[in-house]
Amino acid sequence: MKFVCYKEYDDPEEPTFPGILYKGKTLPFARVAAVADAIHPRALLVPEDLNQLIASLHLFTPLIKELERAKIMDQIWQEVGVTVVAPLPRPNRIFGIGRNYSEHATELGNDIPSEPIVFNKTENTVIGPDKAIVIPPNAGRIDFEGELAVVIGRPGKHITEADAMSHVAGYTLFNDVTARDEQKRLQARSLPWYMAKNYDTFGPLGPCLVTADEIKDPSTLEITTRVNDQVKQQGKLSDLLFSIPKLIAFISSRIALEPGDVIATGTPPGVGPIVPGDVVEIEIPEIGILSNPVAAEEDF
Repeated sequence: MKFVCYKEYDDPEEPTFPGILYKGKTLPFARVAAVADAIHPRALLVPEDLNQLIASLHLFTPLIKELERAKIMDQIWQEVGVTVVAPLPRPNRIFGIGRNYSEHATELGNDIPSEPIVFNKTENTVIGPDKAIVIPPNAGRIDFEGELAVVIGRPGKHITEADAMSHVAGYTLFNDVTARDEQKRLQARSLPWYMAKNYDTFGPLGPCLVTADEIKDPSTLEITTRVNDQVKQQGKLSDLLFSIPKLIAFISSRIALEPGDVIATGTPPGVGPIVPGDVVEIEIPEIGILSNPVAAEEDF
């Protein structure tokens, strides 16, 4: 099942609404939930956004699957003329993972880590599909980094690796855009990467959230990043230095994970610069394509 978040008008001040991507159509979640409740009344409170929905997926997923089996989903009318935004326009938290592919670590001249390198991306970075990655003047080299993102659905602390996957709500795509020159300057002075990772628009997320039941084993996924239709990255999730269960266990041993938390699992080798006029596409076939143009700040 694929969930999206949409606006009725492409206006930053407009509210967002959760929806279901079904056979290429965007179905308002509130409409689907109303149909489900009319058939089997359960008086469930309909979430107002996808963050709220994630925490109650276990309640709604069986109802929606029942509508699918009964062919009722095909009869629910879609929203037209809407703008799909990031599936989590304001994630609870974003945990970035550095150097989680050995070849990516070495291509940048870094040592291979012995434990996960965790940093944070802030909500101001998040943009949705087709929105521009905006590069400020004098920012230096800016790199794309295509990644699989894991969305937490069930809270927990000190989660074991064996139980980790039961805390996953689903998966989406993430571009950990990085101001590389600035990152190198910070590293040379033994300072955190924070500013290099958190420029506005430097965290494209989307295009949808695919529920965990649709992807039984994420380690079988393959990710591709293209710039202007040229393949720049191709990686297998089986090559992660620290698997998804290890990442969940490691982070939750220090920080209690909550629904709506996002773990960006790291980028494969092949990262490189982007400039205004480029278009970056990140693809995992089971999830979709996250496409974003690149623009100069002075053009806005």
